[in-house]
Amino acid sequence: MEPSLFHIDYGRLTEVLITIVIFSFLIERALSVIFESRLFIDRTTENDGTTKRKGIKELIALVASISFCFAWDFDAITILLQSDDHMTVGGTIITGAIIAGGSKASMGLFKDVMGFMSSAEKERKARKQSTT
Repeated sequence: MEPSLFHIDYGRLTEVLITIVIFSFLIERALSVIFESRLFIDRTTENDGTTKRKGIKELIALVASISFCFAWDFDAITILLQSDDHMTVGGTIITGAIIAGGSKASMGLFKDVMGFMSSAEKERKARKQSTT
């Protein structure tokens, strides 16, 4: 096996990681229009503020991220392995899953650490705290 086959180009790695972070923020902000709307919050939470449809946000984020990667032919695995071949379906799906996971982390950063959220989300949190 050729030892240089899996050599990591750190400049390329940095560019791919920065791209993933940027795409995660873009997906997160695009999905916040849906996730922070009163309609979505009312349909996915009970009157006491608990979630009644667990996992729906993650599924939507995953589908959106994978679709985004397919639309722009973004396959981080192929790029990092310096393959001259075309983008692969598996690599594109894995990249989409990584971006979806990153969007969940950025949502947590915005809401929990920085306190940025819609008024509908603030009302939902207040209802949940008042019932506990």
